[in-house]
Amino acid sequence: MKALSLAHQEATREKLLALAKQIPGAWIGIKIAALLLILEGQRPGRVNAVLGLSRMTLERWINGVNRKGIQALIPDPRPGRPAQLTPAVRQRLERDLGKPPREFGIQRSSWDGPTLVVHLRKRFKLELKVRQAQYWLHRLDYSLKRAGYVYLQARAKDAQDFRQELKKTVPPSG
Repeated sequence: MKALSLAHQEATREKLLALAKQIPGAWIGIKIAALLLILEGQRPGRVNAVLGLSRMTLERWINGVNRKGIQALIPDPRPGRPAQLTPAVRQRLERDLGKPPREFGIQRSSWDGPTLVVHLRKRFKLELKVRQAQYWLHRLDYSLKRAGYVYLQARAKDAQDFRQELKKTVPPSG
């Protein structure tokens, strides 16, 4: 019987843990898995290494469950206004960001905060401030790339030929 293994290039520990942080409720599954491994007798250091946790995080989860029971694993509701970008809008926005703004009637060559604000207003009827739009661009792994400069380095032979040519054109001193 053939052994099971993950061979796809995207199936890395880092990418899977990042995905767990993005999906609502997945992080609770990580907490449960960590505690199940502890109950099975795995060493805490090994659990931390496999799941990418810090020692303090695992200790906090264990101490919380010891004090309050398994309800301690469920996060308390966070105060504040809920995000306007629902998972469905966020998914559509990710697809949109893969295309240039010009395809959506915005005369810009690349995405930035102000461009995204206009796009969200036109396409999704959402009002965000520029800083919030920049935050979402960052959260969706887009970053503003500034123009870079490449300096060409002459080859040694070309530089020597240039110096020789220059010597021939200098007027004789007198």
